[in-house]
Amino acid sequence: MPIITDMNAKEMNALAALYGGDLNECAFEPVSAGKSSFILALQRASAFKGVTKLVLLVKEDFDEATLPPFLDRLVLVRAASWNTKTLLEAIVREGQGFDLVYFAWADSPLLDAELAEALFTRLGRYAADYAYADGWPAGLAPELLLPKTALALRKLNADEELPVERGSLFAVLQKDINSFDIETELSPVDLRPHRLTLAADSKRNLLLVRRCFELPWRGFQSAEELALKNPRLLRTLPAFFPIMVTNACPQSCPHCPHGEGLGAGRQREGEAFMPLETFDAIIEKIARWVGDAVIDISLWGEIALHPQKLLLIESVLRRPPLSLVLETCGVGWKDEDLDAVAGLLTQSAPRKGQALSWIVSMDALQGERSAASGGEGPATAQEFARKVQTRFHPNAYVQILRRLGNEEDVEAFYRHWTSQGANVIVQKYDDFCGALPALRAGDVRPLRRQPCWHIMRDMPILIDGAAVSCRETIALDDDEKRRLTWGNMANEEPDAVWRNGQALYDSHCRGDYSPLCGRCDEYYTYNF
Repeated sequence: MPIITDMNAKEMNALAALYGGDLNECAFEPVSAGKSSFILALQRASAFKGVTKLVLLVKEDFDEATLPPFLDRLVLVRAASWNTKTLLEAIVREGQGFDLVYFAWADSPLLDAELAEALFTRLGRYAADYAYADGWPAGLAPELLLPKTALALRKLNADEELPVERGSLFAVLQKDINSFDIETELSPVDLRPHRLTLAADSKRNLLLVRRCFELPWRGFQSAEELALKNPRLLRTLPAFFPIMVTNACPQSCPHCPHGEGLGAGRQREGEAFMPLETFDAIIEKIARWVGDAVIDISLWGEIALHPQKLLLIESVLRRPPLSLVLETCGVGWKDEDLDAVAGLLTQSAPRKGQALSWIVSMDALQGERSAASGGEGPATAQEFARKVQTRFHPNAYVQILRRLGNEEDVEAFYRHWTSQGANVIVQKYDDFCGALPALRAGDVRPLRRQPCWHIMRDMPILIDGAAVSCRETIALDDDEKRRLTWGNMANEEPDAVWRNGQALYDSHCRGDYSPLCGRCDEYYTYNF
C-alpha cells in the first residue's frame, strides 16, 4: 500500500472496528434521549471521516436484536472468545482493501468525530503508522492505524492470547515502539490525573456518562470543563471498600494509630470481630449496588486472627463482580490456610480483572530492624511472604513503609525482593493529620490541591458496619468521629450512606477544607 502523505488528496476508504466482545450490561442502558451507549457508539463511529464499513466484534452468543436497523454498513464478526491474538487477526482480515482503520470500544457514547478527524489529518500529514489522543479521557477518541500497522502488530503479538483491554493495541505496539511512526493529538490540559473513562463499562462510569450528557455535552472540549469546572460530578459510586473485620493484631507498630502510635490500650480494649453474617450482608449490598468494586481486608487489625477468615474470603470470591485484597503482616497464617485460600480461588467464578491479591506489609528487610518496629515474627512474616509469592504470583506484593530515616532499609528491601521476582510496594508515610510524628520522607504533593480521591472513590467500613469519611478518622475521638460517619452499611441503604458524604466532597471542590482535611496530605493518593 502506498504511503498517504495527504489524506485529503483523495477520497479515503476507512474501516471502523468497534470492540464489543466483553461489554458490560451497562452499555445497553439508556444514557441520552433513550439511546444506549452501545447505539450511540455505533452511530458516532459510523460518522468518522471516510468510513465506508463498520465492523462490530462480538461473541458468538451476541443478540442481534440489540442492533439499530439503520446501519446498513454494519458487519458482525463473531468469535467464541476474544484476546489480543484473535482481535488483531480480525482487524487484519477485515482491514484488507482499506486505507485506514479506526479502532474503538462499542460502549463509548461520547466518541467525537471532530477529535477523530484531527487524528485522521495528523496521521496523513506526517505519514504516520498509528495515531491516538493523549491527555484526554478514555472513550473520546478512536485509535487510528494503517492496515500494514495492524499486520505488524499481529506479528509482534505472535501467539500471545492476553485479555483485550482498552490499551491493548498500544501495549503490543510498545514491544517495538521505535519501528513505528506515531502521532498524537495532545489535550491542551492533561486530564490523565483525573483517571476518567467515558464509557459505560461499569455502573459508576455509566453514571458519569449520563452526567456528561446533562451538562450539556458540547464535544470533546467539554471534558476539560467536566474535570476542572464541575469536579463534584466526578463522585459517582465508590470503587474501593476497606473493611475492618477485627481490631486484633499481633504487631505494635509506632506508625499505626491503631497500635502504639496512639496508645495500644485505648485502641485495643478487648478483641472484637465483625460477625460473618454482618460482613456477608454488607458484601451482598456492595455487589448489588456498585457491581464491580475492590474489597480490602482489613482496614485495621489482622485478618489472620479472625476465627472465620476463610468464610470472609469466600464471601467475596463467590460474587464475581468483586475483587479481594488481603492486607496482612504475615503473622498468624498456617499452611492449610493458604491451601484453603488457593482452593477458594480456583473455585471462584471468572471475572474481569484479578479475583484476589495479597499485600504483605513489612517494615524492613533485616530481622533486628523489624523487631525494632514492634510486634513479633519478622522471620515468620518474611517466610510467609515467600510462600505467598510462590503460590499467588503475580498477584502478591510485599510492602514497606518509607519514612524519614529508613531510606537505606527501603533500598535494601527493594533490591532483595525484586531480585526474587517479587512485586514491591513502597508505601507513603501517613501522620494521620498530625496525630503521629511528622516523619514524611519527601513531599510529592501536587502544586494545586484537588478534591480528595478517597472521599470521591472510597468507603471505609468499621467493625460495627459504620461507614466513615476516610481512614484518618481513626485518630479522632469518638465525638469527632461521629461527625464524619456517613451511616451504617449493616442496616442502612448503601446509596443513602454514600450520599451523606457528598457535602464533604462538595466543600473540597470549593476549596473549603475542614480542620482534619486541612491537615491531611493523603488527598492525592489513589487506591483503585
